[in-house]
Amino acid sequence: MKLKTLAVASTASLAALALLTASGLTLGTAAMHREVTCLFHMVREVRSITELQVNMLFHERESARVALAQHPEHARARDAAEREMKRWLEELRAHPVTAGNAHAFREAEAEVERYLAAHAQGDSAEPPSTAELAASAMEADRAYAALDRLLSAKIEESRVVRARVDRVLRLSNAMSVGAAVALLAGILATLWQISRCLYRPLLALRAAIDSYGAGSQDARAPHRGLDELREIAVAFNEMAAALAEQRRKQLGILASVAHDLRNPLAALKLTVDRLRPDRPLPPEPQLRPMLARIGKEAARCDRMLTDLMDIARMEGGELELRSEVRDARELAREVVELYRPAATAHELGLSLPEEPVLLRCDPIRIEQVLNNLVANAIKYSPGGGAVQVAVAREGAEVTIAVSDRGVGIAHEDQGRLFERYFRAPSSGRVASGVGLGLWAARRIAEAHGGRIEVTSAPGEGSTFTLHLPG
Repeated sequence: MKLKTLAVASTASLAALALLTASGLTLGTAAMHREVTCLFHMVREVRSITELQVNMLFHERESARVALAQHPEHARARDAAEREMKRWLEELRAHPVTAGNAHAFREAEAEVERYLAAHAQGDSAEPPSTAELAASAMEADRAYAALDRLLSAKIEESRVVRARVDRVLRLSNAMSVGAAVALLAGILATLWQISRCLYRPLLALRAAIDSYGAGSQDARAPHRGLDELREIAVAFNEMAAALAEQRRKQLGILASVAHDLRNPLAALKLTVDRLRPDRPLPPEPQLRPMLARIGKEAARCDRMLTDLMDIARMEGGELELRSEVRDARELAREVVELYRPAATAHELGLSLPEEPVLLRCDPIRIEQVLNNLVANAIKYSPGGGAVQVAVAREGAEVTIAVSDRGVGIAHEDQGRLFERYFRAPSSGRVASGVGLGLWAARRIAEAHGGRIEVTSAPGEGSTFTLHLPG
């Protein structure tokens, strides 16, 4: 899993949980608001009914007083009560009629209107008779009873609504708690996933780096966690393995250098031992070859140390070039003549054009490259054979090709020939070395703006061609 995937998945999960939580709370709030609004209307209806009953009782009382006393004050109070009854009846009509109380509402409405109509028809200056008073009381009782039944229906319906409100409240509380628990669980799951895929692998990677920095060369980072951390761990482990391999090869170089230095130093020691101060000097005919050998072995040691210093400069990016215009034919001829006395088993050939082949280069560095190529051609042709050095001008380039008929190089190894410390398996069985000669040759060629190309086949020999700008 990649870091981007983890971030997107975690964000999406938490956002989905938050959206569900908000949706649940919104729906619960809406349901609660709906039920509370319904309950509020029920309360208003109950109040309208009770006010209607109270004003009807007041109207009946004031009507009886008007009939008995014929006092204007009671008539005004009766008229005020009648107006209030009509107002509360209109208020009651304004509320929505539900299926559960429609019959009771119509019955109460009819009885109240009948009561008001009866009292309006019986309004006269003469005192009412006993029969009229009894009929009026019966009308009032019927209207009051109808209102009472409507009130009971409304109260029962309000109880149902209140029960629904309680259920919605409990459900809303449960949804809130569940949403909070789900959101908390999502956060904990996200933190656990981050800890498992990011934090703990980071700690393990840091521990491996700290251990390696403290000197534990075998420390390696575990391949755990996100893909990016796995890639970092793989890169760190490859770097550590490469450094270990480089260290091993450097130790091999030191061993090889020590071995190569031992031979000339041993020769120098043997020669100097024959020139001890407590002994007479040998005759001049014997002394001159001894001094020549001392000079030769000292030059050999100096050349080896110079090569090591050059390699160190190349690795540090401090290779210096002292350019001058030289004839490539002379450079090739000097290298061939240098190796001709030592390579008696090989036929060293030189192919040169008649015209001078001028190029700007550091002659010492180019000779170093040619020395390496010719020495390799001789070294990897153990059975002798021809080694050909050819100089030519190809357009804007000068080419110097070194060909042999030696062991050759496998095609799969040719792409790595110029890598530091690499040695082809076939060459390792023929001659010793540390794999730095061709690497140094390529670096010198590239520093001149050129390149080295190789064509080879196992058992048929090889051709290394140095291309330099003319």
